[in-house]
Amino acid sequence: MVDSLRKPQNTQFDELRPGVKAPSKDTILTPRFYTTDFDEMAKMDMSVNEDEVRAIIEEFRADYNRHHFVRTDVFDQSWEHIDGKTRELFIEFLERSCTAEFSGFLLYKELGRRLKDKNPLLAEGFNLMSRDEARHAGFLNKAMSDFNLQLDLGF
Repeated sequence: MVDSLRKPQNTQFDELRPGVKAPSKDTILTPRFYTTDFDEMAKMDMSVNEDEVRAIIEEFRADYNRHHFVRTDVFDQSWEHIDGKTRELFIEFLERSCTAEFSGFLLYKELGRRLKDKNPLLAEGFNLMSRDEARHAGFLNKAMSDFNLQLDLGF
């Protein structure tokens, strides 16, 4: 753990090191990583809803929203006009959202890995969902850089 945390300009956030935001304080709303029972997931009976699952996976394969999380020219500006409490709340929102998306990415990727031999159809679905969650997390983490911050997701 870092002994001394410094405050970035115009915010109330601590940094682990220059430009890397310290995680939120531990509260009931603190971003957390998702968990699941992998063995129970492997035992899921897909026979009842297999047609629906196949249809959902076809939509994931088509990747209809692949262009929804793209930084357009709108992002090419300074965000210094957002300050004070609004800035603080927006950065917290970005952090919580990014952490949730990154957590979903990790969980779904692990589910895809663990289910690939037991339930290939479900494994593919989770791998495709993992792709989307990674895309969302990357978009949100890049938005943090607009405020001269980033998250150390490995931390």
